[in-house]
Amino acid sequence: MKISLVPAERADDVWGTVEPFLLKATEMSDGRWTTNDVLEAIKGEHFHLWIAIENSDIVAAATTSFTEYPQKRMLTGQFLGGGRLKDWVGLLDEMLKKWGLANQCAGIELTGRNGWARALKALDWSPKFTVMEKSYE
Repeated sequence: MKISLVPAERADDVWGTVEPFLLKATEMSDGRWTTNDVLEAIKGEHFHLWIAIENSDIVAAATTSFTEYPQKRMLTGQFLGGGRLKDWVGLLDEMLKKWGLANQCAGIELTGRNGWARALKALDWSPKFTVMEKSYE
């Protein structure tokens, strides 16, 4: 298993395989994002696209970006999907730590469903806050 950063100019080359992995996550955004929006953010270099590869098959995909706060820079995860999470999530976590440190990030953060707190606990992630929402539509 290998984790690889896809250069923005190569996103179209893998999108047919990657898009289904990210579809469920974008659908959970409650209309905030479509997979096409994610692709455009990747191609515009606002998001980074990461893939998990086994042999020559892409088995998962994730996106990150940099978030600039007044006092620190964080690596932020947006969308993630694929099969066999336990086979690659540790490798992805290691790769993202290296990427974040190389890009002067103080840490990594993500917004996701509650299940991620359980899934990432073994990798020393901890929940910091819960996002609550009320729609006016």
